[in-house]
Amino acid sequence: MKYAIRPRTGARAGGFTLVEVTFSIVIVGVAIVSLMMLFAAGTTVNSFGNKLSSAVFLADQLRSMTDQTEFDDIINDGNQTFSGVDADGNAIPGLGSFQQDLTIQTINPEDMTVYVGPDPTAAILTASVSGTEGQLLQISWLRVK
Repeated sequence: MKYAIRPRTGARAGGFTLVEVTFSIVIVGVAIVSLMMLFAAGTTVNSFGNKLSSAVFLADQLRSMTDQTEFDDIINDGNQTFSGVDADGNAIPGLGSFQQDLTIQTINPEDMTVYVGPDPTAAILTASVSGTEGQLLQISWLRVK
């Protein structure tokens, strides 16, 4: 006996409707756009992290530079500005777009108030590092004679 295959009858003959296919395309499209936005945000955060890491390094180089310099020379040189230099004052390749500012404020070591007068014995040194988008980092430390 031979059996004949008959097409299904009834309300649904099989497969997906156009509405179901459209909804699935929309859902997949939204998921792909969301992932692309996530990758873009991750790249932006990673870029800022790299800049902040470089700023911390450059601020530490200024601190090391002042550690190697006599106190009186620091006071006499006053506030200084550098562009991506190491502790020896040499330019660091790739970091020339950063600006390092060294600010010196003489203080009275007994009560930490601003000192104006001859022969200061302590100072607060502040290193600020800026990039193309503005200030990235500022650190301060105490230096005594």
